[in-house]
Amino acid sequence: MSILTLNEIYASGGQMPVICLTVTNAAIGTLRFVLAYEDMEIAGQTYRGASFTIQMPERSDSGFSDLSFSICGVNGECYHYIKQALGSNAPTYLTLTQYHPVSMAAVYQLTLTVIGGQITRERADFTASFCDMLNTEFPQLRYTAYNSPGLKYVA
Repeated sequence: MSILTLNEIYASGGQMPVICLTVTNAAIGTLRFVLAYEDMEIAGQTYRGASFTIQMPERSDSGFSDLSFSICGVNGECYHYIKQALGSNAPTYLTLTQYHPVSMAAVYQLTLTVIGGQITRERADFTASFCDMLNTEFPQLRYTAYNSPGLKYVA
């Protein structure tokens, strides 16, 4: 009897997308993480296997949408990098990229500016932001009469 793969265990089946998180500071360098148990080579770059979470922003009319990222299990090198990046004058950018599981082509990419952070022994927490220039709410679609015709009958 063979050992079941994750695709056989999950009821939905299919391949899961590869989610990567890249922290970039021009003065210090780049850190790359992939949401996986082991390190991966993607597009010629080595990504460290890590566990990270993304907290979606609150709904407000401030014009800014802040996302909170937590990277769990950071090692000493990551700790040192993040401490330097948060204290440097050069801007730090956080890029969230989703890759296709088979072709490893980038499907979606979002780049945000890091505006704050906190480091503990267990994890690194970031707050990243981008300006809401087009009056769209992240991550939800703004419903209008054009994309949701049934709205004109409500009210």
